[in-house]
This record gives sequence, structure tokens and C-alpha cells, in this order.
Amino acid sequence: MDTVGVFGRTVVDAVHGLSAIVRRDPEDPTTRDRLDDEQTYSDYLASRTILKGAKFGLPWTRCWDVVAQQRKDVALRVFEAIENAGGEIIRTDFPCAEDRIVPDGSWDWKRGEATESEITAVKTDAYNDINTYLSQLSGSSVKSVKDIVVYNVKNAGTEGGEPGDTPAFRSGQDDLRKIIESRGAEDETYAKALQYTRHKCRVQGIDAALKFDGDGIGTVEFDSLLLCDRKGAGQQLAAQAGYPIITIPVGLDTDGFPVSLSFQHKAWHGGTLIK
Repeated sequence: MDTVGVFGRTVVDAVHGLSAIVRRDPEDPTTRDRLDDEQTYSDYLASRTILKGAKFGLPWTRCWDVVAQQRKDVALRVFEAIENAGGEIIRTDFPCAEDRIVPDGSWDWKRGEATESEITAVKTDAYNDINTYLSQLSGSSVKSVKDIVVYNVKNAGTEGGEPGDTPAFRSGQDDLRKIIESRGAEDETYAKALQYTRHKCRVQGIDAALKFDGDGIGTVEFDSLLLCDRKGAGQQLAAQAGYPIITIPVGLDTDGFPVSLSFQHKAWHGGTLIK
């Protein structure tokens, strides 16, 4: 399951915010064993000179090939700046693209059978993690996912407890209800789904795209993957893999909608993305 990081007016602001909140969690063996409490991501801030010789991969199938031309035009201005600074832009691909990404490049966490679907793992993890968090809160009567659903129904006018209550939650609490139905069971179906999605999105996804063997160019190792990811396919792969991603707004398309570029890498390479 993905976790939202920090927001900022600039990359520098966001990085300083990230440095302030990154710490080891004694209840999380992943951060407990890997993070240093003295670590600061601010040390990775660099000037454009770092771009000289850097290689950026553009995942193409069901990613860049479905980006509207008017948004590509905005991205091309950034590519030109990268190349003028000495960087390279090269096509790559996610080998898992046709398996994990729908044809139009949209995020679909229900894709595949239960043993292959992101939603299977998300429902279970959400049930267990949300219940654990809420149960430890003081000063609140909401102690579980079920309590959230009950509260939202009682306050339907503002919280969207039922379908059609508010425009922001047209389907009501369908996802929360599915989370409750899962009962947090870490059963065989859950284990298979977690293993499948991680393998596809890591080994056959982002890992493979970062070290791409292209026709006529040999093997290229990229410093970052670069996506124009409004529909969310790239974010979906990063979420399922448990990998970092940084998104930066770069302009407006001809309809006045914002355009952003997303930078991706493997776990524990957040500093590389910041540079």
C-alpha cells in the first residue's frame, strides 16, 4: 500500500520536510534496520550540474504511448532542459506492462484474479493497520474501520456515508466496506496476491525498466525512470512494489490542466531521485 509523503512549493521545501519526519520506527523492522536517525535527505540536494551524464528512462508501453500529445509537448520542454544540461532521455519498458496496466494506462487495483490483484493485499493490510492505529488513539470513540463506516453513515451529509450523499464520494463507502469484509485475513489468497504483485512490479517492473537491454544500444542503467502519469499507472507500480516516487509539476496543457513528471527508482534510492 502506498504512503503519501510531503508536499512543498519547491523540491527544496519538500526535501527539508521529508528530512524532518524520517526516523526509525521501533515497530517496523524495515525502517528499524535500515534507517539512521541522523540521516537527512537535505544532503542529496544538488544543482543542475548533477544532470551531466545522467540517464532517464521513459517507460513506453501503456505509459508514455497513451499520454496525450498536448501533455507530451509540455514534457518535451523539460526534456530539452535536461539534455541541454548533459542528461540523456531514452525509451525503456516495464516487462509487466501488459499484465499489470490496463490498455489506457489507468490505475486499476482490481486487475486480475484475487490471487493476482492489488486490492486483495490492500484490503487486508488496510484492515489490520487502520485498526491497530485507531485502537491506540486516546480521546476518540472511533477505534476500528467499522467505527469509521458507522460514523460516516451517522454524518452522511458531510462524510458521504451512502452512495450519492456527496459528489466527492459518489459510491459511498464501498471500499471501506470491502476492507471490513476481508477481516484482515492473511490467508493463502492474500499471500499469493502480495507475492505476485511485488514480483511483477519489482523484478518484472521497475527493476527491469531501470536496467534495460534495448535493441542496438546494449544494456542501459538509468538514474531514474520518468513518467507523465496523470492516469496513475506508474504510481500504481511504485505502490505495489513499495518503491519511492517523486512528482513535480512542470506546466499547463492547452486546456489549462496541470502537467507533472514523476521520477521513480528502487527502494532506498530516495536520495538518488532527489538529486
